[in-house]
Amino acid sequence: MSIGLSDDDKLFSCSIWRPQGKSYLFFTQFKAELKGAKIEYANAYSQTSEGGQRDVALKPEEFTVGDSTVTHTDGKFRAELSKLTMIGRTKHDEL
Repeated sequence: MSIGLSDDDKLFSCSIWRPQGKSYLFFTQFKAELKGAKIEYANAYSQTSEGGQRDVALKPEEFTVGDSTVTHTDGKFRAELSKLTMIGRTKHDEL
């Protein structure tokens, strides 16, 4: 997991991923929440970049982005999550 903060302290990013990409262990469901922030951008990936390849995004119908959460979509998520990235805007002047 990595967390970053913009220079003006208004946006922060959170990435949760598997450094090796795919694994024989897999998620059947997921939910990530940003407390005290509104999600500006989020994306989920089935494969992370390796050997010059790019991240491979999940299909948009496999997950749902809310105001402060990103969750799997029942019946659509194919249990291939390798990386989740979120960017949130703080609701306060400080984190």
